[in-house]
Amino acid sequence: MTDIRNILEKLAQRQDLTPREARDALQAIIKGKVEAEQTSAFLLGMRAKGETIKEFTAFVRVMREAAISPQVEVEGAVDLCGTGGDNSGTFNISTAAMFVVAGAGVPVLKHGNRSISSKSGSADVLEALDIVATLQKEQIEEVFNEIDMAFMFAPNFHPAMKHVMPARQILGIRSFFNTMGPLLNPAGVKRQVVGAFDKRTARQIAEILADLDVTHVYSVHARDGLDEFSLSAPTFVYELQNGQVDEQEPFDSASLGFNPAGLQQLQGGDAFYNADIIRSVMEGNAEGPQRDIVLLNATFGIHVSGKADTLNEAKQMAVESIESGAALKALNRMSEATNDVMNVS
Repeated sequence: MTDIRNILEKLAQRQDLTPREARDALQAIIKGKVEAEQTSAFLLGMRAKGETIKEFTAFVRVMREAAISPQVEVEGAVDLCGTGGDNSGTFNISTAAMFVVAGAGVPVLKHGNRSISSKSGSADVLEALDIVATLQKEQIEEVFNEIDMAFMFAPNFHPAMKHVMPARQILGIRSFFNTMGPLLNPAGVKRQVVGAFDKRTARQIAEILADLDVTHVYSVHARDGLDEFSLSAPTFVYELQNGQVDEQEPFDSASLGFNPAGLQQLQGGDAFYNADIIRSVMEGNAEGPQRDIVLLNATFGIHVSGKADTLNEAKQMAVESIESGAALKALNRMSEATNDVMNVS
């Protein structure tokens, strides 16, 4: 076992850690063997030095091994999530998109948390939609096997984080855990649309996942700051397939026939305000930009699943999901299934 003091000395000298040192250090931290002050120093030292892809990959492996993992079939299933921290004030776009993706017949295993930097996190808005967002492992398995859709509340599946939270609260600034969040899906999905708070992080996420067991990933950041595909500005896209990262030309949503829309037209509020927007999108009553931003992100969720060969085909499936009522049915079934499993428990 590497001595944490030796690690901190290396970081103070801006030296990179070996994968073994990175692994040993984080394992000691999440097992509660390191004091909060030293953990804070570690997080700060990593940030000041700048994390390498090898260090990041070691950290992700440690956290995945420590996670509680639902035993579900992940073939063809997708996760749509972001790092957060884009400070855009939009409603919960990827959460809305999950229902459209599910309505198109794609299994969804979404991973998320409560609000950290926004007024409404994915768990908060799901609860406002009368969906139980804090299910445990066995309940997730039951719900997913019934409806091919589930939401995994991060704190329930990453108990090791309790040893990290005091240090993160002491620091109060972004650390490598912010980047890692979307990479720690407890079910181990192999297909994802991941949004990042900046372009550099989007690239890092794709490069980290290239060293792990994934099938198809879009890692994105929009020029307007969104950690989603955007209607108002080009989106930087890093596509990962067969272990290879391809930096694509910035994506213009007009290429799929979407009209431009400013971020002010996509603003959200608290969980209940955002829930009203999401429900109106599913019911087909939302304003054009709200519907379009959900359709756009659902298009990539459907495409990354492998159910559609082209983006145009995926878009048509997303449109049909809403217009047929399948997306709304997916939302309502998730509400029923999660509440039923709670009443049985």
